[in-house]
Amino acid sequence: MIADALRGKTILVTGSTGFLGKSIVEKCLRSIPDIARINLAIRSSARRPAGERLQREVLSSPAFKRLKDQLGEDGFAKLAREKLAVVEIDLGRDGLGLSEQGREQLRACDVVIHSAAAVEFDNPADLSAQTNLLGAARLVEALKASGVRPHLVHISTAYVGGMLRGQVREESPLDPGLNWRHEAEVLTRLRGPVEEESRRPEVLNRLNREARSRMGPAGTPAVARATERLRDRWVKDRLIERGRVHANAMGFSDIYSFTKAMAEHAVVELHGDIPLSIVRPSIIESALDEPSPGWLEGFRMAEPLILAFGRGVLQDFSGLPDSLLDIIPADFVVNTVLAVAANRPPDAEPRVYHAASGTRNPLRFRRIVNEADHYFTEHPLRDRYGQAIGTPSWTYPTRQEMATRARTALRFVEAAQWVVERLPLGASVAQMSDDLTAERDRLDRGLNLIQLYGVYTEVDCIFDTRHVMELWDQVPAAERKTFPFDPALYDWTHYFQDVHFPTVVRMSRAETVARKGKQPSGSTSPKAETSSVRAAIERRSGRNDVLAVFDVDGTLVETNVVEYFLWMRLRAQPLEDWPAFMADMLRKGPRWLFLERRSRAEFQRSFYREYDRLDPEVMKRLGREALDAVTLRRIYPEGMRRIREHKRAGHRVLLLTGALDVVVEPLAELLDVEVDCAHLLLKDGRLTGDLQSPPPAGEARSALLEEYAERNGVALAESFAYADSLSDLPMLEMVGTPVAVNPDARLSQVAGQRGWRVERWRMAPGNWRLPMPDPRSPEYLEAVRR
Repeated sequence: MIADALRGKTILVTGSTGFLGKSIVEKCLRSIPDIARINLAIRSSARRPAGERLQREVLSSPAFKRLKDQLGEDGFAKLAREKLAVVEIDLGRDGLGLSEQGREQLRACDVVIHSAAAVEFDNPADLSAQTNLLGAARLVEALKASGVRPHLVHISTAYVGGMLRGQVREESPLDPGLNWRHEAEVLTRLRGPVEEESRRPEVLNRLNREARSRMGPAGTPAVARATERLRDRWVKDRLIERGRVHANAMGFSDIYSFTKAMAEHAVVELHGDIPLSIVRPSIIESALDEPSPGWLEGFRMAEPLILAFGRGVLQDFSGLPDSLLDIIPADFVVNTVLAVAANRPPDAEPRVYHAASGTRNPLRFRRIVNEADHYFTEHPLRDRYGQAIGTPSWTYPTRQEMATRARTALRFVEAAQWVVERLPLGASVAQMSDDLTAERDRLDRGLNLIQLYGVYTEVDCIFDTRHVMELWDQVPAAERKTFPFDPALYDWTHYFQDVHFPTVVRMSRAETVARKGKQPSGSTSPKAETSSVRAAIERRSGRNDVLAVFDVDGTLVETNVVEYFLWMRLRAQPLEDWPAFMADMLRKGPRWLFLERRSRAEFQRSFYREYDRLDPEVMKRLGREALDAVTLRRIYPEGMRRIREHKRAGHRVLLLTGALDVVVEPLAELLDVEVDCAHLLLKDGRLTGDLQSPPPAGEARSALLEEYAERNGVALAESFAYADSLSDLPMLEMVGTPVAVNPDARLSQVAGQRGWRVERWRMAPGNWRLPMPDPRSPEYLEAVRR
């Protein structure tokens, strides 16, 4: 019935780069060998022409592995050349942007399967309207203009009826009293005013303050980029919120179902004498069997909830435990679509089909939770310490209760983060920051899941599937094994335990096997990747155009410019002067902490004025004494080893630091490496406290590094950088292998977001105390005498 009806036919598939579209194309190639041609509607992107997108985004997909295994790579390539053709179609343009060749290809089609959609529930309102609503309308108008009447199969969603109760029939959409053209105009015009509002002084000032608080030490360019990212996010969030509120006001759960409902109204109004069938899938999840068990591309609705349950992100969730949560495997949707495509309506009356499981194989929300509890008890996910995560016991509170709990907890965590980000850097502070970031992410994800999906776990309706079952009754017994789409054919326990849950866990790359040791790991914080850094060093061994650039304070040595100054000044003054000196330092401390958080360069300029009128020769002598008394006692052995590894590999090594020459040059001489550091001006044989050049902090470091690379023929894309502070971000961004060493709270977050390598280096045992001169030692007495 299906294969025979589509024999010799030419099909156009929109959305072929998406999950469902790929699945339809694969099934046609594998199970309908006599199909004449499959035209794929693909739009050229800014980076790739349509033909290249076919190869990279469609044919390279794992969806085609089964065919490639059957035919071999050459056989599959031959089949693709014979059966597939690209039609450059842009659903965002009137007339679809068709060339004359494209119009000819459109006229040659017998069936058009429209699966292109913006399927996310939280897309910006204008994007959803352009893709889901206007895209469908433009396609119908282009078909009418072509002069041919192919069978149009419009793939919609079962939730186009809004938040309904009871039985939802397979019939043309109810008229909610809305004009789809007006709704499209309202939604697509939202962006302009929101963009304008985002550039109002009060909004930009607020976003800039937030960017400065996050990225201030990284320099002005980093703050400007962060401000623009925050502005883009601000615009997107408001477009999402306005779309959600608009959809809710019209009786729909989200912008996706609302724009798909309006799209149905549009195609029903516009189709004229074009034969029209509408397929309404419920919640599409991974394939039961084809093209492979568990085939899934990208997380859809149930996956985030499943993972949140397994990871303990959601200790509770709203919903009606006895409500039907209608899930349908992707391959059953594909087979339903092809069965519908093979049954051209005899007249102009649209035919509607629900690809849903509720009537034939009902699934209660409580059963899904029980299945998940069983699976994750047998196969627990692991936390960042490798410990098994227990499954929660849900009590199914209301959405309002859940959202209130999450927002309250989020406010407490954000307050704690504010405090921790202002604490002096240390290993425990960095760990606290990582833990709070993980907790904030958990709460953010939980609140987002409640807002997006809570309504679907409270649905109290069932989708009628009589039309689908009428089609099923027409399918011969021999063909039912090839094109199964009766939901009564599968068992939910088998589907969840053996197919879907393992797929979700595998795709999330969550840890399920206990690890040795207690090193934190997992997706909640940056992973330590020492071995991968060493492997990268070995791969680039023997190359003299590779540079390893190291920050010093906090990266190679557990100290900072303040501790060096304290040690040298106390070393050179009588014991009775120490209290007054320390009191003066404590009085100035809060201002230095404020400047350090805002800008490393401002802090260095302010602090180095403490050197005003000091003797440079005395400071050089004290700096050399500090090498043994301070630096080597507080140095990280892992850092020393890493420098030796780079030198053995033939790499250049540079210490790039804001520390003063008097303390860092002795270390560079000892390590036999190059150094670029801060220098103070002299006047009348005394230090002035003013720097000879801008402090090497923030964007100044990237400029110095770029200049060094040009001068010495260094390939920065192959080079390494090691640093601990957000102020080092521009330097880290310059190289191919950035490594965050003992990162501060803000750099730790950036490293985690960007997937950078993170390493935790520690001092040798016994060297944890801050170095202080011993006033009883002969060396101290001699230093004071001098």
